[in-house]
Amino acid sequence: MDLIGPISEIFKCVCSPICEYFDYYRKLNENMEELDRVLRDLESKKKDIEATLSRAEREQGKKPSNEVSDWLKNVQRINTKAESFKQEVEKGYCFSRACLGKDVEKKIEEVKEYLQKGCAFTSYVSDAPSTSGMTLSTTSNLVGERTGKIVEEIWEDLMGDKVSKIGVWGMGGIGKTTIMKDINNRLQEKTNKFNDVIWVTVSQPFDLKKLQNEIAIALNQSLPATDDKERRAGRLLGMLKAKGRFVLILDDMWEAFRLEEVGIPEPSEENGCKLVITTRFVEVCRSIGCKEVRVQTLSKEEALNLFLDKVGNNILEIPTLNKEIINSVVEECAGLPLAIVTVAGCMRGIHEIREWRNALNELRGLVRSSHGVNADVLGQLEFSYRRLKDEKLQQCFLYCALYPEDFAIPKGELIDHWIAEGFIDEVKDVPAKYDRGHTILNRLVNCCLLESAKDGSCVKMHDLIRDMALRITSKSPLFMVKAGLRLLEFPSEQEWEENLERVSLMRNNIKEIPSNMSPHCEILSTLLLQHNVLLQRIPECFFVHMQGLKVLNLSHTNIEVLPSSVSDLTNLRSLLLQWCTRLKRVPSLAKLLALQYLDLEGTRIEEVPEGMEMLENLTHLYLYLTLLKKFPTGILPRLRNLYKLKLSFRNEAFREIMEEAASRSDGLDSFEGLFSKLKDFNIYVESTDGRGSKNYILQLWGSAEWRFPIYLIPKIYTHLEVDKLVRLFACKICEREEPIVLPEDVQRLEMFEVSDVASLNDVLPREQGLVNIGKFSHDLKALSFDRCKNLKNLFSLRLLPALQNLEVLEVEGCDSIEEIVVVEDEETEKELATNTIINTVTLPRLKKLYFSKLPEFKSFCSNNGVLVCNSLQEIRVGGCPKLKRLSLSLSLLDNGQPSPPPTLEVIKIEKELWESLEWDQPNAKDVLNPYCKFVVL
Repeated sequence: MDLIGPISEIFKCVCSPICEYFDYYRKLNENMEELDRVLRDLESKKKDIEATLSRAEREQGKKPSNEVSDWLKNVQRINTKAESFKQEVEKGYCFSRACLGKDVEKKIEEVKEYLQKGCAFTSYVSDAPSTSGMTLSTTSNLVGERTGKIVEEIWEDLMGDKVSKIGVWGMGGIGKTTIMKDINNRLQEKTNKFNDVIWVTVSQPFDLKKLQNEIAIALNQSLPATDDKERRAGRLLGMLKAKGRFVLILDDMWEAFRLEEVGIPEPSEENGCKLVITTRFVEVCRSIGCKEVRVQTLSKEEALNLFLDKVGNNILEIPTLNKEIINSVVEECAGLPLAIVTVAGCMRGIHEIREWRNALNELRGLVRSSHGVNADVLGQLEFSYRRLKDEKLQQCFLYCALYPEDFAIPKGELIDHWIAEGFIDEVKDVPAKYDRGHTILNRLVNCCLLESAKDGSCVKMHDLIRDMALRITSKSPLFMVKAGLRLLEFPSEQEWEENLERVSLMRNNIKEIPSNMSPHCEILSTLLLQHNVLLQRIPECFFVHMQGLKVLNLSHTNIEVLPSSVSDLTNLRSLLLQWCTRLKRVPSLAKLLALQYLDLEGTRIEEVPEGMEMLENLTHLYLYLTLLKKFPTGILPRLRNLYKLKLSFRNEAFREIMEEAASRSDGLDSFEGLFSKLKDFNIYVESTDGRGSKNYILQLWGSAEWRFPIYLIPKIYTHLEVDKLVRLFACKICEREEPIVLPEDVQRLEMFEVSDVASLNDVLPREQGLVNIGKFSHDLKALSFDRCKNLKNLFSLRLLPALQNLEVLEVEGCDSIEEIVVVEDEETEKELATNTIINTVTLPRLKKLYFSKLPEFKSFCSNNGVLVCNSLQEIRVGGCPKLKRLSLSLSLLDNGQPSPPPTLEVIKIEKELWESLEWDQPNAKDVLNPYCKFVVL
């Protein structure tokens, strides 16, 4: 009996591998089918990402992030390996099937892992656009004779051969970045001495690997994330050497490093390269071996002139004021441009001598901190904060400090958080709240406490002003801000003090929250955890002692389940779970009666959260691109305060709710709907009966599966006032009995991979076989066609009257298109052929004209017609090898010479194509040549 145990164990050891061997053998075919399926999903995701990257590169000059580049390379490697598996299986060797079976199972898991990574990307491109060879915007002008001399000294050193490394140093807020932006822009405009000018802002805290990434991105290239620092340095060295003579500007350096450690070639007289750094510390200049250029404070006269310029020169004409008090206020700013500008912004429009005396006392009474080079200036900046006076306005300003340093904060998101926090409760209806929010933003910008960014869609905080805000929030109100620091560990429970009011841990690499953590933060009102893509689980007890929470942002995390303790957060106004791509369940929302914002876009929920019908205060509901199987009727009518609504209509089960959505749409400010069937799309459009929401995006997606590219929305339209969009994506709309029904007020029409459309006429309403122009929107401002392989032309001359408001025309990747405008009328065509009339296409409001990757494209107008457009701002042409004429007709001056459109800013075109173009007007090419920026497409 004693032998039974050992024998049994031996039997297990022998049999277990044998059973496993036969299991792999038996399941090989089944696993190969599974591998095929997940590979198709992975390939679909890859195509989506590549399409988005193509558009981002074309429209914004952005490049893939390193993470995405590595992902694409690995997907290619996976596909290659999978193909070899298929070949091995086809050979059918008996004894290799089990080994193959094991490898296939591993490969399936790897494919699933990469598919998950692809879905978890928060962005496909680098956050910062390339600043290689770019003109940079500045928020202030150079001031003072001393500053002018510094600029000229730096310029002479750059143009000369003796100095290769320059260190521009001085205290925070003194104008170092402004000086170097001016130098950067002069280099772009006035010299061909350098092949490239590269601007990189050095992030804090210093991260060598991130700096390498930022320099590569500025070069429109990328570095493999898997390489160690040494290999990355070698690659970067090669990239920079390939540029030849370059200027590298590293802005806001806080510590020194060895150039070779990063991969920066040592600038020298021999290679003609230059390095310029800006820093607050002279030691950094000395460590790198730079020539030291100190930026000093303004003289009294310069400081006064700057102050008067910002506060208004008419201030000296106010009888109740005297120059002495103004001079005293200016003296308190210690000659620092940033302090002068912010204090002047606060005193603009104030004419009472008592207020000026009070302001002077406030400035003099501020206690100076004794640590850090910024101690003096922070006091003056804090004065600007206190001068806001309105407590809610101050809270709105401090809230901006929750975002990472140098972060472009979207205005809409910021205002949404302000509303949820209750900072804008003095007005009741939502449009008025947004108006108030934008008014506050404008005031903060006008006071120089915020800067406008990204064409006005975002705001930023100067790093010194953010330091001041964080100094204030280290006392009361108490903030914990660790945003964008790449933290791996969650803050310990000791750091969660009871009087915490707001916490920001966004954009880190936090993997988990300790299972027993339950911070006692009863007055905590905002918790920002978004973009922690590694975070998978939140403990059930975590929110138990956060009953005051109003804003909870968990977007772009990897959580699968939301803790049930969220159901008891009765003060919660904003619950944001956007693109939590593994989230399958949301607990009951029945008690969250204060909830105004519910964002479940891009989650995997299959059922509407329980209790949603109770949320009568809900203003924003986003259920876009979810896996909902059905949307119960009766819920939408109860949500009386809805302002913005996003829904996906997946199947017939949504038909009833579609009518409810249509009936509600006239009361909405914004509606976004995604349809998988043409019939459903038409039902919705017809149900609105012209009573659609003020803004809408209607998308027809020709697939039962939502693998819709997240960032497909073109960025070129952000500057236009375009509120009504229809997007047709990967669908067929001509090979059906039922024609598509377009809203009569559509302003923007996009077609992407619509394979059966030969012309815009194919999608327009018809009567007796002819296009009914009267029923087609005359408000159309933007037309975009992308990868429509059978597109032959865009529109006929008959349609031209309906396109007089067109502002943007974009055609890309359409293999068959030969011309944009065609003539349908036979008699007109004969006259054109005999040159008895000129085919003139007039588009009086056209601003943007983009043609890209069109192998058969020959001309804009048939029969040698011409385009008349005096409002053009930008032209982009590339990948059009058969294009011979740009067909642009220029107006003539009194002397008979052609003149470019007065609004023209740039023509981006391949040099070879530009040189080969033919022109109808003499000297047209010479007139337009200064606007050309040659690109490689």
